[in-house]
Amino acid sequence: MKLIAGLINKRLLHNLTARHTPECSEVLAAIAYADGSTMNLLEACDEKSKPLTFYGRYDYSVPVSPKVLRWFLDKKSLNLNCKLVPDYLHAKVIWWVGVGAYIGSANLTERAWSANVEAGTFITQEEMEATSMIEELRVFFDEVENRARPLDDALYKHIIELERRNTAIHAANAAAREKFDQTRLIPPGKSLASVDRDAAAVRAFQQFQRRWNEALQVLRSIASRVSEDANRPSWVPADTPAGAQADQFIHAYYYRFVKGGLGGGRVDEAFQAHRANPDAALREAFAWWKASDFDYSAEERTLLTWAPRLRELLAKDRLLSLSKGEFVEAMSMIHAVREYAGKRPNRELGFGDGKAQQPLELKIQRHAEQLWDARSESEGKTPLDVFHFVLWGSGEAERRIWAAAREPKWRLPWVQFSSLGEMLGWARPTEFPPRNDRTLKGLRALGYGLLGS
Repeated sequence: MKLIAGLINKRLLHNLTARHTPECSEVLAAIAYADGSTMNLLEACDEKSKPLTFYGRYDYSVPVSPKVLRWFLDKKSLNLNCKLVPDYLHAKVIWWVGVGAYIGSANLTERAWSANVEAGTFITQEEMEATSMIEELRVFFDEVENRARPLDDALYKHIIELERRNTAIHAANAAAREKFDQTRLIPPGKSLASVDRDAAAVRAFQQFQRRWNEALQVLRSIASRVSEDANRPSWVPADTPAGAQADQFIHAYYYRFVKGGLGGGRVDEAFQAHRANPDAALREAFAWWKASDFDYSAEERTLLTWAPRLRELLAKDRLLSLSKGEFVEAMSMIHAVREYAGKRPNRELGFGDGKAQQPLELKIQRHAEQLWDARSESEGKTPLDVFHFVLWGSGEAERRIWAAAREPKWRLPWVQFSSLGEMLGWARPTEFPPRNDRTLKGLRALGYGLLGS
């Protein structure tokens, strides 16, 4: 965590934007006021092809300049979304998803970013995921989204008229407010006094549930097709669970054609190319997978060695009795866990403050050992307790995953939706194809416009 105080301590939002925008998967920004004097954040997202959702404030005083609104309209990009929240938005939050978040006092103005006495903090993704903060940010943005209206031409023209009217009657703010209330296009917003936190949490789960079930339906369809003899490579045994085959097919496609083939993971570029006919893109990908004219050693290891071993270790009658060594072994074969461990700083893993790159397998081992010693926040449940509940508990799988990611009774540090969804898939691949963040990106690249992908 770092204090961001501009010129006072030489930590500028301009620098955070330059450093973190290329590294993140998307940007979510809720910033009440934007006067158009700095477009740095917006232009960085556009330049680096990073999806951006910007939430600004809507009221009679025109908190978001028409210059900013016109920029979004002129771009005509599905990656760049502007939404306005009536009356009660006063936040200044920028989340570079996958990297970290700024939470502070600075609006999106050059004066705030360069000259004002402003203060905020930058919190890394790892710091947020070690607590409940990342989930609270998700709830925050869910609530902001529920209050927002997307920008369109009619709303832009309305705001232009508001600005013209305010300029003409600048000295009569009361009259401007009254006129605004008579002509507003977005109904009055609600103050936080009216927010029902429980209702907000329910809405957030419902959105997750929709995303889960939508992706599950697509994954099961792909699993049934990729496991057919016409699409299954000769090196994949016929009795390999279809869900596992689907996972590794999408894994191979993503890393060969999206992350590697389109310049660092331009998922939306592939989505735009395939969205009109995802099935055609899928058939073409099946043909490539069947031919296997590429180095498939990683996928072969996962399907033929790791997947059977994970089913054994995560089995209902085995999981609760795992030794520490077996637990570390299991975690080392889960892609989302490996990815997370690789991103953790040396200091957190006990390697000191040195910047020397540590071997990935050693980082994964240290991460898994720390996870073995972790306990849930409110009831001290062990990782074996939590994972057994997620993989083999009663009721809907998505509710168990939600509970393990968000509820203090079950929540562990460093464990989020991606690793839980993948773990469930390796334990029960005939019912739930493995899924993680990479799975959703791969599906989107194939043209599937899934919620949250």
